[in-house]
Amino acid sequence: MKSVRLAMLLAILFLMLGAPPLEAQEHASRSKWSVSTSLTFPIVRIYQVYFNYRIDDRNEVSFGPAFQNFRHESFTSNAYTLILGYRRYVTDHVSVEAEIYPAYNRLYSHVTESYHPGWELWAEAKVGYTWNLADDRIFLHPAPGIGFGIYQSNPPPSFHDEIESPIFVPQVLVGVRF
Repeated sequence: MKSVRLAMLLAILFLMLGAPPLEAQEHASRSKWSVSTSLTFPIVRIYQVYFNYRIDDRNEVSFGPAFQNFRHESFTSNAYTLILGYRRYVTDHVSVEAEIYPAYNRLYSHVTESYHPGWELWAEAKVGYTWNLADDRIFLHPAPGIGFGIYQSNPPPSFHDEIESPIFVPQVLVGVRF
């Protein structure tokens, strides 16, 4: 499993460092809708799909579902999550982003051997870069950022000791424009 993760990380780094940015076609030829998913988050058992809508050349909103099933020493997350995001392009390729993640999470405590259902809210601030590929139909979007836990209604024992907030978020998205 470690060798698969290492190979995936090396492939992502190669793409990020070795691929030159392609010049975009005229913005008018781009579709306003796209769908994307994370290449990095499944490594930690977070699965998400973004539906993106490009309002104009500089502004984009996103929404979509996510499921978090990561495990810590004392608990396992089972969070059904909604993604709500805004991306502002400061150049044709560079963006700043903000996302919030309201979620219903049935946290399983390995300490009490019981579920702790409740609501939570996380947020992320990111800086991204978009590489347009395949005649502008496919894109690669690395967007590292910082994630913050804002609210947790029913945390299990040791939750606050094990959850890091703020936390570095190594997000890399791949997507398709319609």
